[in-house]
Amino acid sequence: MTELLGIVLLAIAGLAGWFLGRRQPKSGTRAGVSPHLLPDPALEWLRRAHGAIGVWIAELDPGEEGPKAERILEPERLSVGQIVAVDRRLERARDQEQSGVERMEAGMLVFHAQGGAAVGLLLSGGFEGTTLPVVEDDLRRLLEGVRRRPEIIALTQAQAQEASLESVGSVGLRLAYQLERTLDAQVVVVALDTSGVRVIGVSGRGDRRLLDSFLPPESELARVAQGSADSFVSNGEPLGGVVADRRNRPGSVLLLPMKRDHHPVGAVAIWLTGGREPVGAARAELNEALANAAPRIYRALLADQQKRAATIDPLTGLHNRRGFDETFRLITAKHGTLVYADLDRFKNLNDTLGHPAGDAALVHFARIIREQVRGADVPGRIGGEEFAIWLPDTSLDLGARIAERIRLKLGTTAWDWRGRQWPLSASFGVAGCPETSSSLDNLPAQADSALYVAKRSGRNRVEKAGR
Repeated sequence: MTELLGIVLLAIAGLAGWFLGRRQPKSGTRAGVSPHLLPDPALEWLRRAHGAIGVWIAELDPGEEGPKAERILEPERLSVGQIVAVDRRLERARDQEQSGVERMEAGMLVFHAQGGAAVGLLLSGGFEGTTLPVVEDDLRRLLEGVRRRPEIIALTQAQAQEASLESVGSVGLRLAYQLERTLDAQVVVVALDTSGVRVIGVSGRGDRRLLDSFLPPESELARVAQGSADSFVSNGEPLGGVVADRRNRPGSVLLLPMKRDHHPVGAVAIWLTGGREPVGAARAELNEALANAAPRIYRALLADQQKRAATIDPLTGLHNRRGFDETFRLITAKHGTLVYADLDRFKNLNDTLGHPAGDAALVHFARIIREQVRGADVPGRIGGEEFAIWLPDTSLDLGARIAERIRLKLGTTAWDWRGRQWPLSASFGVAGCPETSSSLDNLPAQADSALYVAKRSGRNRVEKAGR
């Protein structure tokens, strides 16, 4: 019987994980879905094992008003009054942490209570005293499982929250490597991003240059990811030649979609070993891996979109003030140069041509900045017509030359608004660590002061901060 209770308790934990795992977690169990429902049918198994009339659990839930009663019983053998009588007796046992055996109108009640919870078995009148130790031992084990349920639920929720913090790239890479180990094949994983179909995972046999590249919309893998094509085996180049993959060998490629609630999330490309599709246990594991990854990719994409909305300037696509400051605070480089830039006479442009023209000028300036900085540099729009550029591991002199390059490009690139030519220029302030400060924290104030000097000195110039 002890082994039976062990199975019952494992079933309670398993049902808890299954029940919560089926739901899309956000910040905990959805209101109205009580974890107290989870043991059924485990309690029914316990009742039948002992031939009992009913099984009771009474708990105090600090998150709700009043006690919580849970029972599995044969209603035709009990009246409403008899059920209420057992409820009240177990509540009293719970509150006073009593354990024992008590004869009641409906039968013999064996109960055990501890730590704000009580459990009981209502046995028929033909109960044999020789089985009492076994019943009491089973109730203690049941009570231990009941008291541990909050821990099970908290762990499940913590795992769900941790999963929601996964990045798109981490999910994609894990899936790619998992499938490579399972199928002994090269794997590429893509996700349906707001900007298109993006490569988020490449297995060890693939070319890592593919990561974060966007597939041509007409490519075979992109069409499967978008839901415009079903799964099929390709004998061509399913990625559309987005990168000349040096490791890619010609052959049959299995293309499979990933969906969440029947909506496309992404797809995988699997280079088939010997041209044979996986079958049996390998195919089952493949399907399970895709079903598990799809909601995780969806949550990660959603989190990326929310973060992007909070930290990206919608007009220029550069970091906004918050995004730039967050990036600057996460600096790992010990040295670097900070550039502040400001479009000259921007108010005059707005007043003369209108605000739509001003927005177009900002977009034009942002495009030039992106073209002139390097991959590791961080540009941002931190105010109306104010921009900032963080140049990690860059000397003050090199930072000033980059600022000068941007200034010249802006001044020599023709810009017009609806056929009307308008000259654009900008002023720049540059500060560097360690040249102008021994601390990176001082660079924003120094760059701002240098920008002020550039404005006061005639605009359309680059000024370095002084010590």
